[in-house]
Amino acid sequence: MTLEELAGKLNTKYRGSSDLRITHVSGLDSLSEGGLAYVTDPSGPGSVPVPEGMGRTVEARLEKADTSAMAFIVPREFDIQAENLIFAEDPLDMHVQATRLLHEKAEMETGVHRSAVLAEDVELGKEVWIGARVVVGKRVRIGDRTRIHPGAVIQEKSSIGSGCEIFPNAVIQDRSEIGNRVIIQSNAVIGADGHGYYQRDGINFKIPQVGRVVIEDDVEIGACTTIDRARFTETVIGRGSKIDNQVQIAHNVHVGEQALISAQTAIGGSVKAGHHLILGGQSGVRDNVRVGSGVTVAARAVITANTQDGEVLGGMPSRPLAEWRRIQSLVNRLGELFERVRRLEGGREGPEKES
Repeated sequence: MTLEELAGKLNTKYRGSSDLRITHVSGLDSLSEGGLAYVTDPSGPGSVPVPEGMGRTVEARLEKADTSAMAFIVPREFDIQAENLIFAEDPLDMHVQATRLLHEKAEMETGVHRSAVLAEDVELGKEVWIGARVVVGKRVRIGDRTRIHPGAVIQEKSSIGSGCEIFPNAVIQDRSEIGNRVIIQSNAVIGADGHGYYQRDGINFKIPQVGRVVIEDDVEIGACTTIDRARFTETVIGRGSKIDNQVQIAHNVHVGEQALISAQTAIGGSVKAGHHLILGGQSGVRDNVRVGSGVTVAARAVITANTQDGEVLGGMPSRPLAEWRRIQSLVNRLGELFERVRRLEGGREGPEKES
């Protein structure tokens, strides 16, 4: 695709060689001939912090590169020493659009593989693709243009919306409800029993988990993530939420819309979280906690009590991030402080002994 053609499809203006061939997208640190990267104004949309030292590495690479053979998406009125530019209000967003145009997925076939096993009363929408060795149980409904990759299991009475993609070996257990345009990566398990037990005379007894899981529209669920069914009602993942790999979400949890949950995070049973929650990697939320909307939690922090809307938290137990950083600063100085105290105490006379 030429620079002119790409700018036309993106409905924006460009500057440079109209017939330059753009073949792929890349980052600034991996640019090559035919590549398309983006540059953000540090104060503008889509700006991402650059690790210390990386900025100069990128500059050095660009100084040596033949920038006449590549292009950049930049903010309007942005000054950069390059020949071929595409202008955007939000360079990151436009770079994502360009990625879809330049790296379109191959059109997949439709139909059901001969080795797949489907119950007789399964309802399939239009243009559905079901791969090899997929198992689909009784009274399952699958919406239009949904793709189910080899080895996936969809248990009875579940429903999957339109435009979904279920990757290999994912398991959707009975009565689960999956919305539209949901992506479930390999080996994820939706609807497993929650960790519910009680003890009598030192013996553990299982509490039946008879609820279900509801995944709303436009949710993405990472590989090897587990979302447990509710004990009685529903475990709910709100619209537009994105869940990373190896996340555990326990029974009865309600996650609001547009959450971002990073890898190896655990959310305890019956947690109720508002919209736009951000959980850093390996963080945790104790069971039965209420988490406000717009809360951000640093990596490895653990929420142990109810939070207010908009809080930014770190540490274990979690506390306001600025306070946690002050504490960490003091912890890092403990060795120095201990040595100072030891020296001070060493200069004193000991207590007088009683005669």
